[in-house]
Amino acid sequence: MRRFSFLVKLILLASFGLPEIISAETIWVNIAGIKESDIKELSIKDGQIYAASEKKLYKSEDNGKTWQIVFSIKGDDNAINFIENSDKGIFVCTNRGVYTSADGLSNWKRIFKGVGAEENSVRHIAFLKDEIYLGTKNGLFISKDNTSSWQKDPGEAGGLDIRWIAFLKEDKFLAAETGVYKKTVNGWKRVFVIDSEEIDYDPSEIDADGTTVVSIKPVNSIFIVEEIIYLASDSGIFISRDRGESWERFIDTGLLSQKVKRLLFKNSLYAATDKGVFMFLADENIWKAFYQGMPSNKVNTIAAGFDNIIWAATDKGLYVLLQDTNNIEMDTKAKDILHIFDNEPGIKDVQDAAIKYAEVHPDKIKRWREAVTKKALLPKISIGLDRYITDYWHWDSGTNPDTLQKGKDAVAWDVTMSWDMSELIWSDSQTSIDTRSRLMVQLRDDILDEVTRTYFERRRLQIEMYLAPPLDIKSRVEKELRIEELTADLDGLTGGYFSNPSESK
Repeated sequence: MRRFSFLVKLILLASFGLPEIISAETIWVNIAGIKESDIKELSIKDGQIYAASEKKLYKSEDNGKTWQIVFSIKGDDNAINFIENSDKGIFVCTNRGVYTSADGLSNWKRIFKGVGAEENSVRHIAFLKDEIYLGTKNGLFISKDNTSSWQKDPGEAGGLDIRWIAFLKEDKFLAAETGVYKKTVNGWKRVFVIDSEEIDYDPSEIDADGTTVVSIKPVNSIFIVEEIIYLASDSGIFISRDRGESWERFIDTGLLSQKVKRLLFKNSLYAATDKGVFMFLADENIWKAFYQGMPSNKVNTIAAGFDNIIWAATDKGLYVLLQDTNNIEMDTKAKDILHIFDNEPGIKDVQDAAIKYAEVHPDKIKRWREAVTKKALLPKISIGLDRYITDYWHWDSGTNPDTLQKGKDAVAWDVTMSWDMSELIWSDSQTSIDTRSRLMVQLRDDILDEVTRTYFERRRLQIEMYLAPPLDIKSRVEKELRIEELTADLDGLTGGYFSNPSESK
């Protein structure tokens, strides 16, 4: 039975064109065949997979084994912003309008062109019955005749910078730069407010139109499942259970980043962030990170493919999430494999070396605070020196009045010592130290995050090379070069400690 499971695993991997990696845990595997590394958008439907870089649209009809370029754009100011595979065809939203093709392969035509650069920049497209909605940098456009003509919304939505469009039955929602809007009988009503850098909103305040103000960063997308509205924002996830009338912050325990780009629901809720992909465990009310095999932090979007397998578009390629649930018995235990690398520095040693090299150890701030306290115990010393030279040379006032005589050299000096004992309690230097401490903590967290991800990406690649070395020389050389690149990154972050720990002490 185990042999059969093993063969099934290999067949599944081969169908995706992936390396033969056997794992007892969920792991991200890179999809080859796309030249660009920064994948911006992803759309999967009916066995067709579309992946877009900034300038090109790729299509695969065999689960990502082979790819072909089906659409491309030119121009420094032009970019693909969104793709949608609908029943009406494949639609590509760009900075120069919207293009569509019935089969997603050829006969592309532009169906929308706005007036000016902002109207021409289309961020999102959505479909509601026989209507097509476009969100641009300067307003909402609607077509009721299958793209033959477009009308700009005459109300407030006509001037919004729109990022996303969503529908809950007959209710319409827009995510714009100035907030989330809902269509009512009286026009568009703002139901969720976005903070700006210039204005500090109080969460308890009520906006002029009756909207409760919530201080957050921009909303990136709207996701609706089972009549619950989810907002993915740069400040976490917010939900509404009453069709947008009130909002609450969603559970973020375990979610390592509040910058959420997209959400997806396939048996569980998934979040694409700038720190990877996370799955919400409803039974435990906690988010679980999926990071193994993915070298990138920034995930642009996620989608579900065949058998609800999760795909992720990142700034370092396209990845698919695979999981082995067959509990295959390995001849070599995992711990024995990890012992192979005992001659290399551990992650804790590497982190300490990186902190030392960047001079961001917490003890540095502690020493500064102690020095400021000791400084108050030391006196301020001033030394004065006076020399009286008025009578040093003088005319004799006695028997020889015309004789210039030399007198005594009079020198006086003094030493003054003073203490300001109030500095034992508080010193102006403390304010400067507090500011430097906050900056140092931020820098240290960034360094530790980079070091940890680089270290374990390198280790996973080493194990992959050990368990399933590539059979062709090209792939083997590429993986060896990647290991050397990661080694160089670790040396750069630790001042050469990783390769020569004994010489760096």
